[in-house]
Parts: sequence; C-alpha cells; structure tokens
Amino acid sequence: MSMNVPKLLIAGAVALTAGVATAQPMPVPIPLPTPPPTGTPPPPTDGTPPPTDGATPTDAPPPADATPPTDAPPPVDAPPPLGTPPPIESVTEVPASEEPPPPIDLPELLLAPSGAMLPAGVIYSRSGVDTSGGLSSDMRFGLGDVAEFGVAVTDLVRGREASGLTPRRMAPFYTATFRMGLAEDRLFRHQPALALGFRKSFEYEADNHRARIAELHLAASGHVGTRTTVHLNGSFWDASVETGDEGAVLLHDQGLGRQFRVGGGVAVRAVEDADILIDYAWVPEFCFTCSAPNRTRLRPILSWGVRYDLASWAQLQSGVRVPDIGDANLLDAQIFGQLTLINRSIERVVDRRRRR
Repeated sequence: MSMNVPKLLIAGAVALTAGVATAQPMPVPIPLPTPPPTGTPPPPTDGTPPPTDGATPTDAPPPADATPPTDAPPPVDAPPPLGTPPPIESVTEVPASEEPPPPIDLPELLLAPSGAMLPAGVIYSRSGVDTSGGLSSDMRFGLGDVAEFGVAVTDLVRGREASGLTPRRMAPFYTATFRMGLAEDRLFRHQPALALGFRKSFEYEADNHRARIAELHLAASGHVGTRTTVHLNGSFWDASVETGDEGAVLLHDQGLGRQFRVGGGVAVRAVEDADILIDYAWVPEFCFTCSAPNRTRLRPILSWGVRYDLASWAQLQSGVRVPDIGDANLLDAQIFGQLTLINRSIERVVDRRRRR
C-alpha cells in the first residue's frame, strides 16, 4: 500500500497536466517572410539600410578612383526642403536719375537788361502782348556760359509826324543782340554778375520814313540776401532818322548828354515760385518833322509786375507798363502779359560732355 501511494501521486500529476494542456488554444504558426528575388541579398536584420546594386556598403571606404557623388537637384515640382531660404531674384541695376538743373537767372527783368547770362546751350524765348494791341518776341541762345546771341521784335518804339501829334507804334521793329559777361562770384567773392551788351536794329521803313537804333549797355546784378536781387545798368544810345530826301539826323550829333541813360530794377522772391519785379528802362521815340535836335528822344518806361514759375521750362510775367513816366501820363499805360519758354536740351548734352 505504501508503494502504491507514489505511483498514484505521479499518475494524478500527469493527468492534471494533460487536462491543463488540453484547455489551452493551439498556437498560430508565424508565416515566414517572402523570399527576395533571385540575385538580391536578403535585407539585414540589424536595422542597417540595405546597400544598392553595385554600391559600396556605408561602413566600407569608397574606392580610391571613385568620383564624389554630387547632390542631384530636386524635382521641379517638389517643394524646397524645410528651412531653405527663398531664392534671391536678380535685380537689374537702375541708373540714378539725374538731378534737375538749377534755375537760371534771366537776361532781362520785365524790360530792363540784367547782368545775368544764359548758360551754355540754353534757348530762351519770350513772347508778349499788351492792351495797346502790340506784340513782341525775343529769342536768345547761350554761348559757353560767357555770351549769348539773339534776335527780337519789339513794339515799344514810337514815332510821330509832328511834336503835337500822338505817337504811333513803329512795328515790327527788328533788333539783334549780342552780350558777353561773367556770372556772379566768378572772379572773386561778392562780384556781381556783369554783362556788356550791344543791340542794333534793322532799318525800319514805312510812309517814306526810315529809322534805326543802337544801344550799348553795361549791366550788373547781385543778390542781397537770399530773396532779393538788385539790377543796375547804364545805356549809351544812338539813332538815325530820315524823312523823304532829307539826310539822316543822328542822335550822336546832339551830345553825350542826350545819349547816356541809367536804369535798373529789383526782383524779390516773394514765394518759392513767384517774384515781384519793378524796373526802369528807356526806349527811343522819333519825331519825323521836328527840328533836328528833337528828331530823336529817349523816353523812360516804368514797369512793375510778377513773374510766376509755371514749370522749370516755362514762366509767366504780367504787370503794368507806363510809357513816358516823366509826363505822368497814365492814359497810355499798358497791362501786358509775357510767356517765357526755356529749352535746356542742348545744355544737358553739353554738361554730359563736360563730365567725361
């Protein structure tokens, strides 16, 4: 009996183990991986990336004669990698625009000559009309910053048949002008602008009358402060008048006192684009049947007005002109308008040549 007890215990343990084993589910077999194609080595199981065909493993040194690989450009449609800076677009260099040329001082105020000269290559043109129905025009060309040449038509010259008659306009009265001079501060500090000018008319002939005039003037202009310019000139006149078959009566035969006159004016820059002007000038007047000493006389003209800068190339002048101010005759006063055009195209060409 004692011998059967161990056998019974072993048998019970075996039966119990068999019962537990039958209670567990059958294990599912793990499928084997698909074998790679023929000729391709199986992928490594340690996580190392597989080598490409014919490529050297990453842990093997490259051959001595191998060319270092270059980075292939990404596809056109592929977005740039994260953190890549945007491409820099090529910028075409734009030349700096030229600075506008400085404003110029004109060779005349309203009527009186100034000491300013036109810069080289500048074309100056002034056209005017007044309430008496007269028309005037003046065109000049700057020569090398030291001279200017021009032609003009004026309606200010008057003539009368006898001393008691009303003078009439002698128009068109053509003149040519040549001036030379120096700009302000050219020779020394505070040197005024200086201009020596000569004006001579073509012969005017009408109603059996013939007349000519000539003027030699020296004008000086200088700035007083930043907004005021003072102009002063001295003029030396000559004239010739003929009637019918009579010989010419010349002004220079009457003495120097009848030929020399002083004029001038002031220009004030009231605002940034407008000047207030006043000037005093002289104009010849003829009397065709008067006695010889009175055939020619110089009459003063007082003018005042404004000059407005329409643009860098255009100015508008308007004001009042009183002929023969010595007689205080306001009935013959005229309201006038003048348009000045300035062409600086040739000046820019000259400046570019100077910079070379």
